[in-house]
Amino acid sequence: MFLDIENMNIEQLLEKQIELRQKLSQAHSLNLVGPAGQIQNMIEQIGIEIKAKSQIDALQKEREKRIEEGKDPDDDVLNIG
Repeated sequence: MFLDIENMNIEQLLEKQIELRQKLSQAHSLNLVGPAGQIQNMIEQIGIEIKAKSQIDALQKEREKRIEEGKDPDDDVLNIG
């Protein structure tokens, strides 16, 4: 089962994760091992996407903060001696 989550925002991802957890609970109660495994994989995929989007948002906010402070937003150079 393919899950298209790239265009979802964080709130939509969280809603989808809740929905899938409910389906996972139903699958376990009906002893459906195969579908339960697929649903668990989708939940993990959504978790990864939530983390990635959260980190991207945090980096974007940090960049905006640097711009507001008058600093170079792209000054992420590592000087080695």
